Amino acid sequence: MRQNMLSAVTLSIVLFLLSSCGDTPQKKTGIGALSENYILGNEYLLVDKLDSAEIAYMSCIKADSSNWHAYYQLGGLYQLQGDMQAALYCYSKAVEINPDFTLGYYNKANLEELIGDSRNSMRDLNKAIALKPDFYMALLSKARKETSNGNFSAALPYYDSAINVRSDFYMAYSMRGSCKYQLGDYDGAVADFSKQIELFPRYIMGYVNRAMAYKELKNYNDAIADLSTAIDIDPRWTQSFLYRGVLYYTKGVKDSACGDFRYAYKLKNPQAQAYSDKYCK
Repeated sequence: MRQNMLSAVTLSIVLFLLSSCGDTPQKKTGIGALSENYILGNEYLLVDKLDSAEIAYMSCIKADSSNWHAYYQLGGLYQLQGDMQAALYCYSKAVEINPDFTLGYYNKANLEELIGDSRNSMRDLNKAIALKPDFYMALLSKARKETSNGNFSAALPYYDSAINVRSDFYMAYSMRGSCKYQLGDYDGAVADFSKQIELFPRYIMGYVNRAMAYKELKNYNDAIADLSTAIDIDPRWTQSFLYRGVLYYTKGVKDSACGDFRYAYKLKNPQAQAYSDKYCK
């Protein structure tokens, strides 16, 4: 049996697994998804008795090899324990038995990405979205994958769809804003970063990112104001001083620029000396 590894962090994953079973049309199995052993396995999983949970789920599968719920839960258990190949096998069995199991494809895609199988990860993510076009996390994952591949134009419609489904998650605007920035849509980036700041005013990178977009629009005063706010929120993030220093220098305020570089150096920023040498001599 595998060693127990459940922690407070992974407990949220367990709860997600357990709550997911009612989200997809149920395919009937011979003994029924909610057999005694299946329920027992879920209870063991919640109290960190992973060995006992594994035995219970395996008993479900032994009694009925078409019990895709048990394969899915067993896959989550193995993933928590770090046995990615066993987890992948179980997720694959779950969607093989129930081809309409949206969350099975989604978790399989995430696991495939984790082990470096990008092609199959994208395929399974596309399948999850095809089954459930308003699947928020799948839409964001698809957009993020396209972004990481440099396909910014392809990513945008997925960000748009995700935000249409749920408009209150600040990071969706952050990611879409970064995507628009890469495409040269600086006004659109400013709008998204502004929405992000509205939803989460204490998130430092919202101000930093918006400052970079303002810089491209040559709106140096607003860019400096945003970086000053970022510094007020977290003066330990010294990169803000470097960025603000460059903007001061661009505006011809050399003393303020060099003051920011010196302060960043005092805070041990590894790039501060290079900036000072470049702009202050």
